[in-house]
Amino acid sequence: MNKPLHRLAATAALACAGLLAGTSAHAADVAVDVTGINSFEQVGDPANTVLFVNIGANALVTWLSWNVTLQAFAPSSVDEMQVSLGSGASQLDIPLTAFSSFTGTAYTGTLDLTGLGVGAGADGQLRIEFSETFKDRVGAADGQWLSGRLTLGVSPVPEPASALLAVAGLALLAGARGRRAL
Repeated sequence: MNKPLHRLAATAALACAGLLAGTSAHAADVAVDVTGINSFEQVGDPANTVLFVNIGANALVTWLSWNVTLQAFAPSSVDEMQVSLGSGASQLDIPLTAFSSFTGTAYTGTLDLTGLGVGAGADGQLRIEFSETFKDRVGAADGQWLSGRLTLGVSPVPEPASALLAVAGLALLAGARGRRAL
């Protein structure tokens, strides 16, 4: 193989290795401040607070942790407050108190969501809805998220363009090797 073609093949191999490394999924944490959010009705009611967080196209949430302070307004109770994550059919409703350790109104906990398919769609937007498992008060909030945050463990999905470039690099390398054989 002549030296320019050898250099081209070596460069293509390095570029391809870099692209493949860039397409591997690396977990990322996304923190969401929930201070002052009210929960009104059951899931899907237009009165509920809904946040959209960009976690990347088709990315999946692998775990959820929370460190929050909640307040319920009588006759409602804190254990009726919940959060829903997802986009479309992949939505998961999570009553936080069911998985929490708590003192008074401060709640902390972590929930493994691996394999449940909870995540964003092609637009990268994860929908987070704050709701109640039971409606106690008509026309008023049942509870409030006084302070704290939710933290999401996110596993991104490689972009198709990066994977395509990696395949193109491999094809270039294979082509260079094929010429060497001639």
